[in-house]
Amino acid sequence: KIYQKLCVACHGINGKGDPVAIKAMHPRPADFTDAAFQNQSDGTIYWKITKGRGVMAAYESMLSETQRWEVVNYLRTFNPSKQENKKYISIKNDVANKDQEIISQKTTKEKKSDSKSFNPFPYTRLINAQTTHIMQNKGFGLTIQHRFAATKFNEEFIENFMGLDLAANMRFGFEIPVTQKMYIEIGRTRYGKFYDFGAKYSIYQQTDKMPIAIAFYENIAITTEKPRAFAEGTTFEDGSAFVYSFKHRLMYDTQIIMAHQFSNKFSAQLTAELIWRNLTPYSTKPKEKSYVLAMPISLRYKIGLLSAIDLEIMPNTEPKNMPISLAYEVASSGNHVFQITVTNSDRILPQNLFTQPTIHYPKDGFMLGFNLIRYF
Repeated sequence: KIYQKLCVACHGINGKGDPVAIKAMHPRPADFTDAAFQNQSDGTIYWKITKGRGVMAAYESMLSETQRWEVVNYLRTFNPSKQENKKYISIKNDVANKDQEIISQKTTKEKKSDSKSFNPFPYTRLINAQTTHIMQNKGFGLTIQHRFAATKFNEEFIENFMGLDLAANMRFGFEIPVTQKMYIEIGRTRYGKFYDFGAKYSIYQQTDKMPIAIAFYENIAITTEKPRAFAEGTTFEDGSAFVYSFKHRLMYDTQIIMAHQFSNKFSAQLTAELIWRNLTPYSTKPKEKSYVLAMPISLRYKIGLLSAIDLEIMPNTEPKNMPISLAYEVASSGNHVFQITVTNSDRILPQNLFTQPTIHYPKDGFMLGFNLIRYF
């Protein structure tokens, strides 16, 4: 079943790597019936499935160790030698001991440690929240986040096509790996006309000796909207004359992210987050502070091999703001995921998400949206 869902598209039902749709792919997918492939050790094949190779995705975060060894065993059934087929089929029930066969030189660093590692979240973000995940140190990542306007289960739902006919917010983001533990990102958000620049660093990875994964994230957002018109004689709080400058366009987001994988199906995450604005509205009552403190909670539960339910609850110190989001996640491979979201805010960037009022369920309706994450 795993092979049919994840591997057939490129390697074919017969394992020869010859589907019409990928004949122009370079390099060509492996031919599992070829002697050169079958002569590789089990550990080498397992390592390639785990870490990815060339254009092939890494499946370390999608498949458990047992599932990856089961794929190795299934690939052995493409061996033309009937005796070899019998040999590898007969040991499918003994996959738990297969980890002793990893002999590839590329796993030398892993073999020096007797700790088993875990990856609580397989992608760099959940719905709105960052996760402790760091993308593979190759290629780049693309994230598209889309939030439609509020709608209700009444005549508006049909008239405005579930809110899709109304104004929508969108963010494009690109992630570029720097090391195995760090990547940088750049994004553009429609509301606020923000360009944002961020970086994430993995401090600790969860292992059987270290119970949680910890990551640090920092983001600077710059609004390119024209400054609002300020009345003549406007002053700072200390009474000095107000002059709008570049620094007033900047907003910051600092996060310490802590995650734990409880099982192959369930992961949870807690984030300590600080939002800082260099300029806040001067005429609002009660007066807004320059900072917002937040403690987002993120949960993910796998309901199938390629699907999951995601939940985010984001309590914070800003009045009239409590982002709550739910998503149905479908992954087509280890480097591609699509989420259908239901939320109470059309803001995406944390500097905006935590500083704008959220609507109230169910009185004010809800907002549909989607996320698309793709690693190249």
